[in-house]
Amino acid sequence: MFSKAYSLDGKTVFYFDYADNKYVATGGSLAWRLNNPGLVHNTCRFFSRPGSIGHFGHYAIFSSPEKGREALRNWLHTKKFFNGSLRILAKHYQPDNPNLFADRLSSLTNIPLYTKPKDLSKKDFDKLIFGIEKLCDYALKGAEAFCLIPKILGKIENNSQEDLYWIGDYTTLSKKDAALWVQSNRLDAVVVHGYNGNVFLRSRPNHNIHHLHIPITPPPIPADDPSLIRVVGSKKPKQCIWAFINGILNTKESALEAATKISAMTGGERVLSMQNDTKWIIDAVNCLLLKASIDISIINRAVTFLRYLLALEKEENAPIVVFAHSQGGIILEHALVLLQPEENKRIRVFTFGGGSFIREGISHSDSHNYASAADPVCLLGSPNLQPIALQRYYAHKEGLTDSQMIHEWAFRDVILELDSIDPNIIAILTEKKVRYYQSLFAKLKNLTILDPDPDSHWKHKLLSDCYQVTIQKIINHYHK
Repeated sequence: MFSKAYSLDGKTVFYFDYADNKYVATGGSLAWRLNNPGLVHNTCRFFSRPGSIGHFGHYAIFSSPEKGREALRNWLHTKKFFNGSLRILAKHYQPDNPNLFADRLSSLTNIPLYTKPKDLSKKDFDKLIFGIEKLCDYALKGAEAFCLIPKILGKIENNSQEDLYWIGDYTTLSKKDAALWVQSNRLDAVVVHGYNGNVFLRSRPNHNIHHLHIPITPPPIPADDPSLIRVVGSKKPKQCIWAFINGILNTKESALEAATKISAMTGGERVLSMQNDTKWIIDAVNCLLLKASIDISIINRAVTFLRYLLALEKEENAPIVVFAHSQGGIILEHALVLLQPEENKRIRVFTFGGGSFIREGISHSDSHNYASAADPVCLLGSPNLQPIALQRYYAHKEGLTDSQMIHEWAFRDVILELDSIDPNIIAILTEKKVRYYQSLFAKLKNLTILDPDPDSHWKHKLLSDCYQVTIQKIINHYHK
């Protein structure tokens, strides 16, 4: 999942995934923060093997605890330590007092002091690995924190007021607060100090801050807008009922552009686009209210829209296919709850970069959620499921099956949380963790992580290539 990492002081370690998203690990032990259970040195020849992605001082940083454990196991198989006793091993870890380390390791593992690793059975060799990890303090202490650092999604420029910075979770910050967040590793940006004392906020390379210009007097929002649906393309015989709900910060023109693109992929067939034009900063407020489970007027509009599609279905005897982007997923999540179950089952929903994922079973069985690996909005909108889905995506890239990664994660959790090295206790708790991850994976059945556009580290638009290719596949399926 992670491609590089670094640390300046060892207390804070930064990780970067293949989409260049930035994560921070704090608290806990050094071994935990570095994903290096045995504190393998970066001078070790195993450091250069896949899995090692950086270093802090003498210690390597690994992409996962499993990679760190693999390096430890390989290091113990080198001639010096494989043919040496525990005392030889202890001189590496505690050169000032090797006898103390060796005695503790022997007591913890029940392996005699002069036993050579090459003479150990597989079971006892695993005990040796666990014993070294415990003496390297690789265990959960309760203060560990590992999280994605949000980026600045946009700078909201208002000529009459202070500019605001729009970040993840639909939160806006002043420049002063944003700078403080950067300094405390809560925001992924760069603070630049000018010669004249001015302070500027900049994104890291490969990331863009979108500039959102708000007029001094915002355009009035009509209290009762009679326009519900915009029609793109022309009705053709036996076509599906194609529908589209756009996300936030989409003007009438940009929403029509996306709907027109969908129509073009169908061969010019009719696409019904629900009006959800941008209301500037109100968009972000609406998203916050929706994520807080507070229904707003747009939900009533969406329910009316869906019931119109259901009426068309009866009239035209054609399947309903709804494409939703970004905030459109949040809107559908709320609107579907207000429909009857038998109505929901007739609506096929496909979300792209959704601020919410439509859970399995609430709509037609064909419904599915798609998220680009480089789309940050999904991480912010679904902070529980999306990180697991991304880990699963990168594990698949490494050739692991669901079963393999579940067992690796379960075993990792148990080793971190358990003080005992009794194999029976480890096996029992590992099985419980396996069942937990299996239940979590069951929630990902209707979620697919897509390969991001080439050279794209941050992209959310529906017109992204990976989303367009998937929409075309869905359209082709229903055309058949």
